[in-house]
Amino acid sequence: MMKSIAIYNNKGGCGKSTSVINLAYEFAAHSKVLVIDTDGQSNTSRFFIDEPKTYLEDILLGKGGKINTEITRYDNISIVSATAAINNAVGIFSGFSDEKQSAIADKIVNSNSDFDIVIVDLPPAMNVVTAHIVGACDFVFVPVELGTFAIQGIPKVTDVIASCKARFGGAFINKFDKKNSADVALMQMFSELMGDKALATTIPYSKVIKNSISFKTTAREYMGWTNAGKAFGQLADEIRERIGG
Repeated sequence: MMKSIAIYNNKGGCGKSTSVINLAYEFAAHSKVLVIDTDGQSNTSRFFIDEPKTYLEDILLGKGGKINTEITRYDNISIVSATAAINNAVGIFSGFSDEKQSAIADKIVNSNSDFDIVIVDLPPAMNVVTAHIVGACDFVFVPVELGTFAIQGIPKVTDVIASCKARFGGAFINKFDKKNSADVALMQMFSELMGDKALATTIPYSKVIKNSISFKTTAREYMGWTNAGKAFGQLADEIRERIGG
Protein backbone atom coordinates (compact mmCIF):
# COMPACT_ATOMS: atom_id res chain seq x y z
CA MET A 1 0.00 0.00 0.00
CA MET A 2 1.41 3.37 -1.03
CA LYS A 3 2.38 5.78 1.76
CA SER A 4 2.85 9.52 1.29
CA ILE A 5 4.97 11.72 3.53
CA ALA A 6 5.65 15.45 3.52
CA ILE A 7 8.82 17.09 4.81
CA TYR A 8 7.81 20.50 6.15
CA ASN A 9 8.94 23.34 8.37
CA ASN A 10 7.91 26.98 8.19
CA LYS A 11 11.56 27.97 8.60
CA GLY A 12 13.94 28.04 5.66
CA GLY A 13 17.44 26.62 5.83
CA CYS A 14 16.62 23.66 8.08
CA GLY A 15 17.50 21.06 5.45
CA LYS A 16 14.14 20.10 3.96
CA SER A 17 15.38 19.54 0.42
CA THR A 18 18.56 17.80 1.54
CA SER A 19 16.46 15.51 3.71
CA VAL A 20 14.04 14.72 0.86
CA ILE A 21 16.91 13.92 -1.52
CA ASN A 22 18.71 11.62 0.90
CA LEU A 23 15.58 9.94 2.25
CA ALA A 24 14.38 9.22 -1.29
CA TYR A 25 17.68 7.55 -2.06
CA GLU A 26 17.52 5.44 1.10
CA PHE A 27 13.88 4.45 0.57
CA ALA A 28 14.70 3.47 -3.02
CA ALA A 29 16.90 0.63 -1.82
CA HIS A 30 13.73 -1.31 -0.99
CA SER A 31 10.85 0.64 -2.57
CA LYS A 32 9.74 2.45 -5.70
CA VAL A 33 9.83 6.14 -4.78
CA LEU A 34 8.13 9.23 -6.20
CA VAL A 35 9.52 12.61 -5.19
CA ILE A 36 7.15 15.58 -5.57
CA ASP A 37 8.81 18.98 -5.50
CA THR A 38 6.36 21.79 -4.70
CA ASP A 39 8.99 24.40 -3.86
CA GLY A 40 9.53 27.05 -6.53
CA GLN A 41 13.24 27.17 -5.65
CA SER A 42 13.48 23.79 -7.44
CA ASN A 43 16.53 22.60 -5.48
CA THR A 44 15.27 19.04 -5.23
CA SER A 45 14.20 19.01 -8.88
CA ARG A 46 17.59 20.23 -10.08
CA PHE A 47 19.34 17.55 -8.04
CA PHE A 48 17.45 14.75 -9.76
CA ILE A 49 17.00 16.06 -13.31
CA ASP A 50 18.70 18.63 -15.53
CA GLU A 51 15.62 20.56 -16.64
CA PRO A 52 12.65 20.83 -14.22
CA LYS A 53 9.27 21.07 -15.95
CA THR A 54 6.41 23.52 -15.38
CA TYR A 55 3.46 21.12 -15.75
CA LEU A 56 2.70 21.06 -12.01
CA GLU A 57 1.55 24.66 -12.41
CA ASP A 58 -1.14 23.54 -14.89
CA ILE A 59 -2.46 20.96 -12.43
CA LEU A 60 -2.71 23.61 -9.71
CA LEU A 61 -4.53 25.89 -12.13
CA GLY A 62 -7.18 23.21 -12.51
CA LYS A 63 -6.39 22.43 -16.14
CA GLY A 64 -6.59 18.69 -15.52
CA GLY A 65 -4.38 16.21 -17.27
CA LYS A 66 -2.11 13.49 -15.99
CA ILE A 67 0.49 14.00 -13.28
CA ASN A 68 3.62 13.61 -15.36
CA THR A 69 6.62 12.00 -13.71
CA GLU A 70 10.23 12.22 -14.85
CA ILE A 71 12.68 9.34 -14.68
CA THR A 72 15.80 10.21 -12.69
CA ARG A 73 19.28 8.70 -12.84
CA TYR A 74 18.23 6.38 -10.01
CA ASP A 75 16.38 3.24 -11.03
CA ASN A 76 13.74 3.38 -8.30
CA ILE A 77 13.22 7.16 -8.09
CA SER A 78 10.95 9.30 -10.26
CA ILE A 79 10.07 12.95 -9.73
CA VAL A 80 7.29 15.45 -10.27
CA SER A 81 9.43 18.52 -10.69
CA ALA A 82 8.79 22.20 -9.98
CA THR A 83 9.97 25.56 -11.26
CA ALA A 84 9.38 29.13 -10.12
CA ALA A 85 6.24 29.05 -12.31
CA ILE A 86 4.48 27.16 -9.52
CA ASN A 87 4.36 30.43 -7.58
CA ASN A 88 2.16 31.91 -10.31
CA ALA A 89 -0.56 29.38 -9.57
CA VAL A 90 -1.12 30.26 -5.91
CA GLY A 91 -3.43 33.23 -6.53
CA ILE A 92 -5.75 31.38 -8.93
CA PHE A 93 -5.70 28.21 -6.82
CA SER A 94 -6.78 30.31 -3.83
CA GLY A 95 -9.94 31.28 -5.68
CA PHE A 96 -11.14 27.69 -6.07
CA SER A 97 -13.58 26.12 -3.64
CA ASP A 98 -12.07 24.21 -0.75
CA GLU A 99 -13.44 21.01 -2.24
CA LYS A 100 -11.71 21.63 -5.57
CA GLN A 101 -8.44 22.60 -3.84
CA SER A 102 -8.49 19.37 -1.85
CA ALA A 103 -9.24 17.30 -4.96
CA ILE A 104 -6.32 18.85 -6.85
CA ALA A 105 -3.92 18.31 -3.94
CA ASP A 106 -5.05 14.72 -3.54
CA LYS A 107 -4.54 14.14 -7.26
CA ILE A 108 -0.98 15.48 -7.07
CA VAL A 109 -0.01 13.37 -4.08
CA ASN A 110 -2.02 10.17 -4.43
CA SER A 111 -3.00 9.57 -8.05
CA ASN A 112 -0.06 7.37 -9.04
CA SER A 113 -0.31 3.94 -7.47
CA ASP A 114 2.82 2.69 -9.25
CA PHE A 115 4.92 3.84 -6.30
CA ASP A 116 5.42 2.49 -2.79
CA ILE A 117 6.43 5.77 -1.18
CA VAL A 118 5.69 9.37 -2.16
CA ILE A 119 7.86 12.01 -0.48
CA VAL A 120 6.94 15.67 -0.89
CA ASP A 121 9.33 18.62 -0.61
CA LEU A 122 7.45 21.71 0.54
CA PRO A 123 8.36 25.41 0.60
CA PRO A 124 8.69 27.14 4.00
CA ALA A 125 5.70 29.37 3.26
CA MET A 126 2.38 27.93 4.46
CA ASN A 127 0.13 29.18 1.69
CA VAL A 128 -3.13 27.60 0.54
CA VAL A 129 -1.33 25.27 -1.86
CA THR A 130 1.07 24.03 0.81
CA ALA A 131 -1.77 23.56 3.29
CA HIS A 132 -3.75 21.32 0.95
CA ILE A 133 -0.69 19.34 -0.14
CA VAL A 134 0.14 18.73 3.52
CA GLY A 135 -3.43 17.65 4.14
CA ALA A 136 -3.27 15.17 1.26
CA CYS A 137 -0.26 13.34 2.71
CA ASP A 138 -0.48 10.43 5.13
CA PHE A 139 2.25 11.77 7.43
CA VAL A 140 4.26 14.95 7.96
CA PHE A 141 7.82 14.97 9.31
CA VAL A 142 9.58 18.12 10.47
CA PRO A 143 13.35 18.72 10.24
CA VAL A 144 14.62 21.02 13.00
CA GLU A 145 17.89 22.93 13.05
CA LEU A 146 18.71 23.45 16.70
CA GLY A 147 18.22 26.94 18.10
CA THR A 148 16.15 28.34 20.94
CA PHE A 149 13.75 30.17 18.63
CA ALA A 150 13.46 27.16 16.31
CA ILE A 151 12.52 24.86 19.18
CA GLN A 152 10.11 27.38 20.66
CA GLY A 153 8.48 27.59 17.22
CA ILE A 154 7.79 23.85 16.93
CA PRO A 155 4.35 24.03 18.61
CA LYS A 156 3.31 26.57 15.97
CA VAL A 157 4.47 24.19 13.23
CA THR A 158 2.56 21.27 14.73
CA ASP A 159 -0.53 23.47 15.14
CA VAL A 160 -0.35 24.32 11.44
CA ILE A 161 -0.04 20.64 10.57
CA ALA A 162 -3.06 19.85 12.74
CA SER A 163 -5.07 22.65 11.11
CA CYS A 164 -4.38 20.98 7.75
CA LYS A 165 -5.87 17.78 9.20
CA ALA A 166 -2.59 15.99 8.61
CA ARG A 167 -0.93 13.37 10.76
CA PHE A 168 2.26 14.55 12.44
CA GLY A 169 4.76 11.69 12.23
CA GLY A 170 7.48 13.36 14.25
CA ALA A 171 10.40 15.77 14.18
CA PHE A 172 14.10 15.11 13.72
CA ILE A 173 17.18 17.17 14.47
CA ASN A 174 19.23 18.28 11.49
CA LYS A 175 22.79 19.69 11.47
CA PHE A 176 23.54 18.49 15.02
CA ASP A 177 27.00 19.39 16.32
CA LYS A 178 27.78 16.98 19.16
CA LYS A 179 30.89 18.99 20.05
CA ASN A 180 28.81 22.10 20.69
CA SER A 181 27.55 22.19 24.29
CA ALA A 182 24.70 24.48 23.25
CA ASP A 183 23.49 21.91 20.73
CA VAL A 184 23.64 19.17 23.35
CA ALA A 185 21.58 21.27 25.78
CA LEU A 186 19.11 22.22 23.05
CA MET A 187 18.71 18.59 22.04
CA GLN A 188 17.67 17.82 25.60
CA MET A 189 15.14 20.66 25.45
CA PHE A 190 13.89 19.32 22.12
CA SER A 191 13.46 15.80 23.50
CA GLU A 192 11.56 17.03 26.55
CA LEU A 193 9.26 19.18 24.41
CA MET A 194 8.52 16.56 21.76
CA GLY A 195 8.33 13.38 23.83
CA ASP A 196 7.60 10.38 21.62
CA LYS A 197 7.31 12.69 18.59
CA ALA A 198 11.09 13.24 18.69
CA LEU A 199 12.77 10.82 16.32
CA ALA A 200 15.80 9.08 17.80
CA THR A 201 17.93 9.63 14.71
CA THR A 202 19.85 12.90 14.46
CA ILE A 203 21.48 14.15 11.28
CA PRO A 204 24.95 15.50 12.08
CA TYR A 205 26.41 18.82 11.04
CA SER A 206 28.93 17.53 8.52
CA LYS A 207 30.93 18.52 5.47
CA VAL A 208 30.05 15.10 4.08
CA ILE A 209 26.41 16.10 3.68
CA LYS A 210 27.15 19.64 2.51
CA ASN A 211 29.77 18.53 -0.02
CA SER A 212 27.69 15.63 -1.30
CA ILE A 213 24.93 17.99 -2.42
CA SER A 214 27.50 20.27 -4.05
CA PHE A 215 28.76 17.29 -6.05
CA LYS A 216 25.17 16.24 -6.83
CA THR A 217 25.35 12.98 -4.94
CA THR A 218 23.70 11.69 -1.80
CA ALA A 219 25.59 11.39 1.48
CA ARG A 220 25.53 7.59 1.18
CA GLU A 221 27.09 7.72 -2.29
CA TYR A 222 29.65 10.34 -1.31
CA MET A 223 31.04 8.83 1.91
CA GLY A 224 28.75 6.03 2.97
CA TRP A 225 31.21 4.61 5.50
CA THR A 226 31.02 7.72 7.70
CA ASN A 227 28.43 8.40 10.40
CA ALA A 228 27.07 11.26 8.29
CA GLY A 229 26.89 8.98 5.26
CA LYS A 230 24.86 6.44 7.23
CA ALA A 231 22.61 8.89 9.08
CA PHE A 232 19.84 9.26 6.49
CA GLY A 233 19.64 5.48 6.17
CA GLN A 234 18.98 5.27 9.89
CA LEU A 235 16.40 8.06 9.61
CA ALA A 236 14.68 6.31 6.69
CA ASP A 237 14.44 3.11 8.73
CA GLU A 238 12.90 4.98 11.64
CA ILE A 239 10.40 6.81 9.43
CA ARG A 240 9.49 3.58 7.67
CA GLU A 241 8.73 2.00 11.04
CA ARG A 242 6.54 4.96 12.05
CA ILE A 243 4.50 4.97 8.86
CA GLY A 244 4.18 1.20 8.74
CA GLY A 245 5.84 0.96 5.34
